[in-house]
Amino acid sequence: MQLILRWVITAAALYATILILQAFGQARAAPDSQWYSWFVAVIIMGLVNALIRPVARFLTAPLNCLTFGIMGVIVNAIMFWLVGALTDAAGFKVFTVTPLGALGGAILVGVIGGALNLLLIRKDEENDR
Repeated sequence: MQLILRWVITAAALYATILILQAFGQARAAPDSQWYSWFVAVIIMGLVNALIRPVARFLTAPLNCLTFGIMGVIVNAIMFWLVGALTDAAGFKVFTVTPLGALGGAILVGVIGGALNLLLIRKDEENDR
């Protein structure tokens, strides 16, 4: 049950992030995107974070140490841009206009998703005890 809840939370965080980025002119989403395409994007985001991100983090570890963690944020932004590029074929069409859009998107998805997970999952875990 928690896996499905986390999946829905991540899809909602992604949707909210795209709306926020559109308001600031940093992203464009196709108006013909179907509702299920957000969930496909979350699956692709999970696969990218599980398969590609660890390799990228390993390769950039020395730079991450030298820049006190800033390189980790840049890797997250690249992964966010990659999800947008990969999901284009799945019907989820989001294009970040600038690299700043990808950076802001990566940060916003993390913050919104983390806050929603903290609010919703904690209450669910407390009810299980």
